[in-house]
Amino acid sequence: MRRAVRGFTLIEVMIAITIMGVLALICWRALDSVANSDQRLRQADAETTTALRMLQQFQRDIEMRADDALMNGAVRPGDQPQRLLPPSLVSERHPDGSFALEITRSVGSDGLHWQRVRWWRQGSTLWRASGAATDRYPLPAPDLSKGIAVAREVQRFEVRAWQPGTGWAVLPSEGEVMPATGLELRLGLRDGRGPLSYRRVLEL
Repeated sequence: MRRAVRGFTLIEVMIAITIMGVLALICWRALDSVANSDQRLRQADAETTTALRMLQQFQRDIEMRADDALMNGAVRPGDQPQRLLPPSLVSERHPDGSFALEITRSVGSDGLHWQRVRWWRQGSTLWRASGAATDRYPLPAPDLSKGIAVAREVQRFEVRAWQPGTGWAVLPSEGEVMPATGLELRLGLRDGRGPLSYRRVLEL
C-alpha cells in the first residue's frame, strides 16, 4: 500500500521564507556596497583628474611666461622688480595669509600676443583669471569677476622659489637674493577620502 505524500508544514514554509528573505537582504546589501564603492571610485577619479588638470594648467602658464627681455621692455613699467622671481612672475600675500601669483605669458603659437594670468585662493576655492590677450602694452589686468574655479575644497595653495645656495624660499621675498632657478607648487585638497597633497617642481 502506497504511503500518502507528506507536504510541508507551516513552520517549514515560514522557515524557508525567512531564509530566502535573509539571503535576499544579504544580496541586496552586497550589491549596494558594490554600487557605493563604484560611485566612490568614480568620484575619487574625477577629483584626481581635476587636480591633475589644475597642475598641468599651472605648469603650462609657467612654461609660457614672458622672457626677461620682453618684461624689461616695459610690459608693466609701474611694477617694482623682484629679485628672486623673474619679472614675469609677481607674488603677493593677502591679509588673511592666502597666496596669489600673477604670470605674464604668451598666448597662441605666434608669440606675438600676451596676457596676464592670476592664480589665487579665496576661502576654500582656487581661482584662475586672465586678462585679454593683446600685442600692445600695458597688458590689461585679469578680470577677477570672470575667474574660473579650478579646484574646490582647497586647504593649501603655496608656491616657493628655489634660491641657489640657500634652498626653498617662501614667497613673496624681499631684499637682495639670487635669482630663483625653480618653483615648487604645493596643493592641499580635501575630498571623500580625506586630505590629499600634491606637489610639482618646475624649472625656471
